[in-house]
Amino acid sequence: MVRLFDRIWRDNALDLKLTPYWVLATSAKEGFVQFVKGTPLRIVSSTYKGGIQEMLRTFRPHKAGPYGIEKDAMTNYIRSCAGYCVITYILAIGDRHMDNLLICENGKMFHIDFGFILGRDPKPMPPPMKLNYDMVNAMGGANSEHFKEFLDFCFQAFNILRQNANVVLNLFSLMLDAGIPDIAEEKDKAVQKIERRLHLNVDDEHAAKIFQEAVESSINATMAKISDYVHDVKLYMLT
Repeated sequence: MVRLFDRIWRDNALDLKLTPYWVLATSAKEGFVQFVKGTPLRIVSSTYKGGIQEMLRTFRPHKAGPYGIEKDAMTNYIRSCAGYCVITYILAIGDRHMDNLLICENGKMFHIDFGFILGRDPKPMPPPMKLNYDMVNAMGGANSEHFKEFLDFCFQAFNILRQNANVVLNLFSLMLDAGIPDIAEEKDKAVQKIERRLHLNVDDEHAAKIFQEAVESSINATMAKISDYVHDVKLYMLT
């Protein structure tokens, strides 16, 4: 699905700098996953006092670039963040803690671990997507031009997928008998859940407002902050 979304966006002249890594199944429970060199955002926040910005300045410094960062690296971050926000929102991907969001040295951010989809989540009251203050601050804050650029990419991406809803829904319907737990649980409602997230009954302008509300809700989600803290404590105790 990530590759499909990426192809649709590229066909519409929108490159969101995604990282759709390859997965090769060798049996029902085993396989290979492509290695991508990236750092979990949890590690970034604990290693760099300046968070994502400081990390990018470390690996991609440029005096004339935004916040002392190479322009291409900042562009990669903004575009990829927008792309994965739209992807995880439409597919309702759960368990989005900061170890499941990685960033490469070139600024491209991507998600891993898709064990919970279609609204299932091991954590209570999950936000519509994973987007917190640290991620927004890396763009310069909610009032910055870069954040406005991020929102514009989100709106473009969301509406392009809405315009190609038949392709998205038809491909998803082919997975109904694939034995994926979150789909098999309510097979008759799986496609409907994706369709509801696309908001096909409204125009593009209204859809953009709906998505912006989802973004704002995610940034201000108190329960997500608590869940991240609890996750970090459990991880610390295990290690």
